[in-house]
Amino acid sequence: MPARIAAFALLFATHTLAQSGTIPADRPRARPASALTGWADWEKGEELLKRIQVPPAPVLSAEDEAKTFKLAPGFRAELVACEPMVQCPIFFEFDPDGRIWVVEYQGYMRDVQGSGEGDPICRVVVLEDENGDGRADKSTVFLDKLVMPRSFALVKGGILLQEPPRLWYCEDMDGDLRCDKRTEVGTMGVGGNPQHTANGLRRGIDNWLHCADWPHRYQWRDGKLIDEPTLHRGQFGVSFDETGRFISCYENSAMHMDLIPAEALLRHPNLAKLAQRGGRGSFGVNVNVAKEAAECFPIRVTPAVTLGSLELRDDGRLRTYTIVSGTCFYDGDQFPPEMHGSVFVPDSAGHLVGTLKLSGGVSPQAQRFFPPEQEFIASTDERFRPVNARVGPDGALYLADMYHGIIEHVIFIVPWLTRQIEQRKLYEGNDHGRIWRIVHDGGAPLRPRPALSKAADAELVEALGHPNGWQRNTAQRLLVERQADLGDPNRFSAPLHRLHALWTLEGTGRLTKPILQKAELDADPRVRAAAARLGAEIPLQMEPDAGVRLQALLRHQSTEDLVQHLTQHEDDLSRIAAMTGVHGREVELLDLLLKQAGWLKESPHRRETLRLLSQLIGMDDQQAALVARMEQTGSWQRMALVDGFLTTQPNDPRQIKAVKLPERPRFLDELAANRDIAARERVQRLRMCLTWPGADSVVTSTRKQPLGTAAQQQIGRGAAVYQTVCGLCHQPTGYGIPNVAPPLAESEWATGEPERMIRIALHGLYGEIEVNGQKWNLAMPGQGENPMLDDAKLADVLTYVRNAWGNEASVIDAAQVAAVRAQTKTRKMPWTADTLLQVDVKGGHAIQADADGVLLLPASAAKTYGQKLAYRAALNVLAPWRIDTDVAEWLIQVPADGEYEVLVTLAADDASAGDAYVIEAENASAKGVVQSTGGYESFKEQPAGKLKLKAGAQSLLMRPEGALKQELADVRAVRLVRR
Repeated sequence: MPARIAAFALLFATHTLAQSGTIPADRPRARPASALTGWADWEKGEELLKRIQVPPAPVLSAEDEAKTFKLAPGFRAELVACEPMVQCPIFFEFDPDGRIWVVEYQGYMRDVQGSGEGDPICRVVVLEDENGDGRADKSTVFLDKLVMPRSFALVKGGILLQEPPRLWYCEDMDGDLRCDKRTEVGTMGVGGNPQHTANGLRRGIDNWLHCADWPHRYQWRDGKLIDEPTLHRGQFGVSFDETGRFISCYENSAMHMDLIPAEALLRHPNLAKLAQRGGRGSFGVNVNVAKEAAECFPIRVTPAVTLGSLELRDDGRLRTYTIVSGTCFYDGDQFPPEMHGSVFVPDSAGHLVGTLKLSGGVSPQAQRFFPPEQEFIASTDERFRPVNARVGPDGALYLADMYHGIIEHVIFIVPWLTRQIEQRKLYEGNDHGRIWRIVHDGGAPLRPRPALSKAADAELVEALGHPNGWQRNTAQRLLVERQADLGDPNRFSAPLHRLHALWTLEGTGRLTKPILQKAELDADPRVRAAAARLGAEIPLQMEPDAGVRLQALLRHQSTEDLVQHLTQHEDDLSRIAAMTGVHGREVELLDLLLKQAGWLKESPHRRETLRLLSQLIGMDDQQAALVARMEQTGSWQRMALVDGFLTTQPNDPRQIKAVKLPERPRFLDELAANRDIAARERVQRLRMCLTWPGADSVVTSTRKQPLGTAAQQQIGRGAAVYQTVCGLCHQPTGYGIPNVAPPLAESEWATGEPERMIRIALHGLYGEIEVNGQKWNLAMPGQGENPMLDDAKLADVLTYVRNAWGNEASVIDAAQVAAVRAQTKTRKMPWTADTLLQVDVKGGHAIQADADGVLLLPASAAKTYGQKLAYRAALNVLAPWRIDTDVAEWLIQVPADGEYEVLVTLAADDASAGDAYVIEAENASAKGVVQSTGGYESFKEQPAGKLKLKAGAQSLLMRPEGALKQELADVRAVRLVRR
C-alpha cells in the first residue's frame, strides 16, 4: 500500500506541475477553426454525432484495457509494462541485453490548451525484466527533467538523445543505467510543434542514423557526431526493409519508401533540388507505396478527429488512416512465414494497428494483409493510442501505447473537438502508458533475454545471420563499434548473413576491392545490389536483375552505357538513377539520345527523359545550348525540351532573364502555328524568355491594322508596367491563373469599350463575371490609388493589354483615363460586371432595418467573392479571410439618408490584431482596425467608423485594407446604427 500511495503522489505531483505549467515560446500559433473549414466538414460531423452513440472513455487499468482488444486470429497481446513504471511512451528501443529504453512524453496535451508542454517533466526510462517472466519488474530513470524529447539512438557509451532543438550525447559512465554526463553535440528538429518536428535516429543497414521530417543523417564515430545533409522526407517514425530501404509515414499516409537511396540523388545537386521541390514521392524517394491500401477498420466509433466527417464513415468510424506513426517493417521470426516482410501501421486515431503486405521488385506496392473489418489489433477503448512499433529480440512485435485521452495537438484543436473532449473528459487520466507484446500462438517460444553486449566477436559475427532482424542489426552495430574484423563475408551460407557482413565491413573500414569483386558475383541479387551500392563495378548490360541494375546505375557509368540502358529500359526509376551521375554531362547525354534512331518515335519515357534533361541543363545556365537543340529536333522532342526549359523559368515575370540568342529561332513560327490555347500560352512564355538582336520588346500577333510608331512605343512602355503590376496574377502570357485571375488574352473585356476597361483599372472588380465562356467569382483591387500609376502609365498598360497575345483594339491615351477618373471620383467601391454592363440590380432581397432603424448584416446573408472567403455555417462566420483581395457583400435597404455608425462583431487573436479593413458603399467608406478578442473562440463588437449613406437599396462591401499578417478575423455580423 505505501508503494501505491507513493506512486499516486508522484503522478499527482507531475500532473499538477503540468496543469499550471508553461506553453513553449516557439509553439506555432494555433490555427483558427475557420482556417480548416472548406476541407474539414464539421457540419456533417455534428449531424453524425446525433445519429451515433459515442461511449464514455473512462481510464482503464491495463488489465481491463486488454479485454477491449480484438486481435487477428492466432495472436495474443501480453502486457510488458504499465504505469507507474512507464508513462506516455512514444519511442523505444531494445539495448543489446534486451532492456527497453523508452522516451516518455508527459508534456503532451494534458489539457485542451496544451499547457505544461514547456515544462521539464518528460523522461527517458529503462525497463528490465529481471525474473524472465516476460514482464518488466524494474524501471530506472536514465534522465529526467526533459522538455518534450522525441527520439534517441543507442551508441557506444550511452545514447544520442533528441530534445528539440538540441541533440545530446548522454553518457552512462558507470553502467548503472543513469545519465552521468550530458553534452550538446548538435541540433535536430524544432520545438513547439510535436506533430511536425524531426524524429527517428534509427540506424540503417548502411551504419547511418536516419531521421523523419529532417534533412540530415548522423553517425557517432570516435566520440564525435558526423552530420550529413540528405533529403527531407517522412513525418512520424523510421523503419527499414531487410535490404535497408528507408520507410516512413505521414499522419494520413501509411507507408512511404525510398526506392533509391536519398544520398544518391545528392550526387546531382540540381536533381536533388527537383526531388525536394517535387513533394512526396518524387524521383524515387519518399514514394507513397500504399495509395491503394489506405482503408482501415476500427471496432469503435472514432469522432475525435480534426477534420470531422471527411474522415469518417456514416457509422462514425474512420474511413482511412488518419494519425499514423511509428510504422514497423516485420523482419522477425516469431510470426508465421507469410507475415514476414509485412509492415505494421499504428493509428492512434483509429485505436488500431493495421497490416500491409508488400509486393516484390524494385517498385513495390502495398496491399492490406487482412480482409476488410479485420486489423492486426484494434480496441474499443478510446484511450488505446498505439504510436510506435518495434520487432523485439524474441521476434515478437512490441507496441508503445501512449494511453492518452487527447490525441490531436492544440494547434489543430477546433470547437468540434473541444466539445467532445469536455463531454468525455478526455483531459483526465494523464501519465498512463503501456508497452504491449504481440505474440503468435503457433510461433517459436519466446527466447530468453539476450546478452549481446557481453558476446564475443565470433558470436556477434554468427548473429549477423540470425533469422530475426533485431539480432542481425544489433550484432552489426556492436561489431562496428568494436571495429572487429569478421574476415571474408563470402564464406557465409545465408544471403542475409553475407549482406550484413558486407555492411559491417563498410562500417569498420575493412571493405576491400577483392571482397567487393566476389560479392558482385554473388548468387543472391540482394548481395549483388549491396555490392553495387558499395562501389562494385557491375556491367549494366550483363546484369539480369532490375534491383541490381538500379544500384549499378547509381555509380558512375559511361554516357554511352547510359544511352543504351535508357533505350532498353523504359521505367521511371531507371531514368532517375541514370540522372544521378550525369552532372556536367547532360548536354552530351542529350546529344547522344537525339542521335538514336529509336528516339525518333515518341513514348512517355522518352518524352519525360528529354524534359528532365532539359530541366537539368537549364538549371545549369546552359539555356543557349538548349535552345540550339530545340532548333535541331523533331516536333515531339522539341516540345519536351521546351516544357523542361520553361519549368526552370521564374513564375514572377520580373525575375525572368531572357536568353540572348544570335538570331530569331526559326521554330518559334512553327510553334505559333498551333492555335490550341495551351500551345499559344507556351509560345508566349517561351518568347518572353528569349531575345536576339532586333527582337521586338513586346510580343504582339500579326495585326489586321498595323500600329504606328507612337502606339508601338506606348505598348512597349505598357509591357514593362504590366510585368511589374499585373503579370504575377494574369501571367506574362495573358492567360491568367485558374481560380485566381481570368485570362486577358482574347478577352472581350480587354478589347471592348475603352471606358469600361479604365473603370475596372481605376476601381477594381468583384463578383461573378464571364470571361471567354468561363464563369469566375473574383475580387480584383483597383489601381486608381497606386502612386506608381499616373494617367499616362495606366493608359500605357491598358493599351498593352488590348494589343498583346492576339488581342487587337484601339489605344488608350492619358486624357481618356483622366476623364473617367474625374467622372468617378466619388466612387469608393469596386465595380461588378452587372453595373459595368448597366444591368439593373433589384433590391427585393435586401436586408431591412428594424423598428429602430438599425441594419443588422449577419454573416449568413453575405455573398463572398475571391479565393478563400465563404460563409461557414458550422461556425456562423465569414472565414477564412486570408486573401487580401477577398470581399464580402451585403445588399441592404437603407431606410433614410444619414450618418451611420459601423460596428463589426468579430473574433481575432493577437497575431491578427492591427490588420485593417474597409466597409464601403458606392460613395462612402469607413475604416476599422482589428483588435484582439483574446482568441478565435471569443467574439466582440468593435467600432469601424461612420458612413454617410443615402436611402434606398445598395450594396455594402467589407474587404481588407492592405496586406494581412494572418487571417483578418472571423466576422459574424456588421451592424449599422443611425446617429
